[in-house]
Amino acid sequence: MLFTEGIAAQPNVLARSAKSLRDALSELPLSRPGEVIALVGIGASEYVAASAAPVWRDQGLRAFAVSASQLLKTAMPFADLYVGVSESGRSAETVAALGKFSGSRRVGVTNFADSPLVAVVDEALYLDSGPDSPVYTTGYTATLQALGLLGEHWSGQATDWSGLPDMAAAVLAGAAPIVADLTSVLAGVQVVDVVASGASSSTAGEGALMLRESARLLTATHETYNYLHGPMEPLDPQTACVIIGDGREVRLALETSELGCPTLLITTRSDISSSKTLTVLTLPRASSPLAQAVLEILPLQQLGWAVASDRGLAVDGFRYHQDDTKLS
Repeated sequence: MLFTEGIAAQPNVLARSAKSLRDALSELPLSRPGEVIALVGIGASEYVAASAAPVWRDQGLRAFAVSASQLLKTAMPFADLYVGVSESGRSAETVAALGKFSGSRRVGVTNFADSPLVAVVDEALYLDSGPDSPVYTTGYTATLQALGLLGEHWSGQATDWSGLPDMAAAVLAGAAPIVADLTSVLAGVQVVDVVASGASSSTAGEGALMLRESARLLTATHETYNYLHGPMEPLDPQTACVIIGDGREVRLALETSELGCPTLLITTRSDISSSKTLTVLTLPRASSPLAQAVLEILPLQQLGWAVASDRGLAVDGFRYHQDDTKLS
């Protein structure tokens, strides 16, 4: 699937995947009260896990995120339940990490029933998200939705996800002209800082990664409050900022734009206006923080494609393949 096809397919994929997930979740046993849950992934899946963990904690689950690469060096189990996240099911580090803890319950979240991840878990939750682009689109947003629905299934705190596909379609349509105007701006910067906190942390991480993979921009990802403690010191008009959120992020976006940094603020607030160096993209408010994260990444995918096209890049694969990151 081409990158542009993956971006456009997401509303339909989210609807199809949600139906499959709800059917599967009805058969998935609940977690036990009070047990510690580790969300495990690497790359884009690690970013999803980092956003899901605080949402699950707010729902009463004792959850935390951990990188699969860290687990490779961990000998003793430290959780009661491990959730391995890998759209392809072939991420070598995640498969190896989950394979170490056979004495604990392990659940895999993946798109493929015949993947290596399924072979090392006790139960699997399938995305049914279909094909994906080389730079993840459909698989990434379907995984966010899957972890949102899984956390609600285990916590018993359900929200309404039914409107998400239509909201995604509306965001893609509304963001397109705004993104087009930003393409030439990003062409003249040296680095792009992507900043968010809480459940939006996946948007910062995946946004920075996806802009590197698709448009080959030099990017960095930062947590909002940590960004205030030093990392923003090099800011100048050669640094663009993409800031996601409704809280301290709004003030930060105003500050970076006043410094002359081209700034994109992605927010649900409607009381902030664009200016010469500040572009405000207002999103609808979703029922779940993880559904909100689905909406947040969509304009960044469009931005990645717009800048890549401006640079003559096809976004059809990776230049630097590693032979030890994906299992056959």
